[in-house]
This record gives sequence, C-alpha cells and structure tokens, in this order.
Amino acid sequence: MPEAFERTSEYLVKLLDPVIKPKNSEGGASTSQPSSSSNNNDEGDQKSKKKKEKVKKQSQPPQEEVDPFAKANLTVGKVLEAKADDSWSEKLYMCKVLIGEDEEKDVKQVVTGLRKYVKREDLEGKLVLTIINLKVAKLAGETSEAMILATESGEGESVDVKLVEVPGGAKIGEKAFIENEEDKKPETYPKECKSKLWEQVKQTLVIKGGKATYQGKNVVVASGFVTGQDGVADGAFIK
Repeated sequence: MPEAFERTSEYLVKLLDPVIKPKNSEGGASTSQPSSSSNNNDEGDQKSKKKKEKVKKQSQPPQEEVDPFAKANLTVGKVLEAKADDSWSEKLYMCKVLIGEDEEKDVKQVVTGLRKYVKREDLEGKLVLTIINLKVAKLAGETSEAMILATESGEGESVDVKLVEVPGGAKIGEKAFIENEEDKKPETYPKECKSKLWEQVKQTLVIKGGKATYQGKNVVVASGFVTGQDGVADGAFIK
C-alpha cells in the first residue's frame, strides 16, 4: 500500500511515542553521581586545610612554663586556737588559723599532725607560714582547709619536726616570694594548687644556712626572711 508511506515523519513519531522515553523521565532516569574530579577536589581542600592548621600551630611561639612555686599561695597566718581532743584523735590538732584581716571570713580550719612535735602552748598565738590553696582534705573525719608548714629532717623515730619561722614583724596575710623577685609574685593565685605541683615545689623547698630556700634562692615575705628554728639542720625539707 504505497499510500501508507505518504505520511510525514510526525506520523512515525506519534506511533513510537509510547515506546521511547526520555532519559530523564520518571522511572527511567539514572541517579547522578559526583564525578571523580569533584571527589579529588574535596580531598585536596581537606588536605590543604589540615596543612595550613599544622603550619599555623608550628608557627605559634611555645608558651612559657610557669614555675609551680607561683601557683602555691604561701601566706602568713596566726593560729588562734589549737584543740587537742583524745576522743577525736590522739595525734592531731584541730586549729583555727587567721590568714587575713577579717576574723569572720578569713579563718581556716586546719587539721595538722604537729601534735606529737609541737606543744599546744607553742602553737596557739603563733605566726606561721601556711599554704592555703591546696585541695580541701578530710582528716579523721574533719575538714582541713590549709596546711601549716614545718621543717622535717631525720627518719623513723629520730625524725625532727619544727615550725617554719616568719619574721616577728610579719603581717597576717603577707605572701611569700623569692628574694629579689617580688615583681614575679602573682597578683592572683589559682583557686587550687594541684597536688602534683606542690610536690614539685617541696622537692627543692629546704633549709640552707638557717633560711628557707627554693631552688637555692631565699624565700621571703615583705618583712624579711622565712627561716627554720634554731638547730634545724641544713637540707631539712619544708612540708
């Protein structure tokens, strides 16, 4: 039938329309995937960012380490009271120590093992050197908010413990610092001196020539030298 081929091409398109579907039509479209070149670009950006961060970190000057001594708040205090109660403990004193001007707010409770070595009458009313920012401890069930410093030498039964001495003219609340380095004394101390830092300080906090020293330098308060009592041997540790 020759007349059947006299139709235009549009006729053939209409006949094939139900069979041919565009690539992007519903049900036949393929999900597009990121090209490999895009993935490579993302990886390159991440590597470049990490490299820049590493260079920035390396270019920063190292932070100067702070001497642990500057973290320890060593303060002149006055023992207002030292209780010795055998029903509570046969080895400890429970003390009230004034470390500032306000007798209501600036009193610390201190539980100390000095009872075996220091008479009560030699402790009450005494100016002492304390560290007041150690972690609060519990001793024999009682809270201890500070520590009274003392010298210690010898071992075992022959151990000798005596109070650290501050100048008679010292004022309650004075801070200890290294001789000729008052400018390095911190304006504020951390709320807590970590125990590991205090252990580092104690390693070189010793008596030399009758004076308290730290790393071979004299420890002082504004009114003079911090010292050991008469007869304390060189090398006695302060703790």
